[in-house]
Amino acid sequence: MQRGFKSSCEEMSNSLRAELGLREVDPLLPERLASYLDVFIWPVTELDLDEDDLGQLLEVDCDSWSAITVSAAGREAVITNPRHRAGRLSSDVMHELSHLLLGHDPTTLYIIGEEGLALREFDQSKEQEADWLAGALLLPRAALLAIANGGADYDTVSHTYGVSRQMLDFRLRVTGVQRQMAGRRKRG
Repeated sequence: MQRGFKSSCEEMSNSLRAELGLREVDPLLPERLASYLDVFIWPVTELDLDEDDLGQLLEVDCDSWSAITVSAAGREAVITNPRHRAGRLSSDVMHELSHLLLGHDPTTLYIIGEEGLALREFDQSKEQEADWLAGALLLPRAALLAIANGGADYDTVSHTYGVSRQMLDFRLRVTGVQRQMAGRRKRG
């Protein structure tokens, strides 16, 4: 990531919240951001797919995918795997929306052979950028500080912000909020 990228993600998160009439510490759920961006969110089960194809997407290694963005006729939609827990879906949908906000070009999908083996391009740096922005959108630093200062139950906070407990713990750690709060407690 380029120098200053993480700070720009926090700024983008705060700016989007302001545009939506939210405070920096208010939850921003992916559904609300998707609506604002005019992006549809569709569970794969609501698509008109052949029963065998749907079964393959949901039953055979269904853990291998959670959300994917597709574009057609100038519109975007995030297709989701409804078999995943809400916290994971929230994070993965926000990750997909982050790609759009960052202007990342969609990856190319290659179908190979008669068996229809699907391969796609993968750009690690773009994935890391989308991960970081998604985290900042779901749990901005200002909210993390308020959460840590408020002494709220982290499971309740996870539910309020629509994230997994793992995501909350991760963001508290990587933003330095956890270390900052430990330092304050140590100083008394």
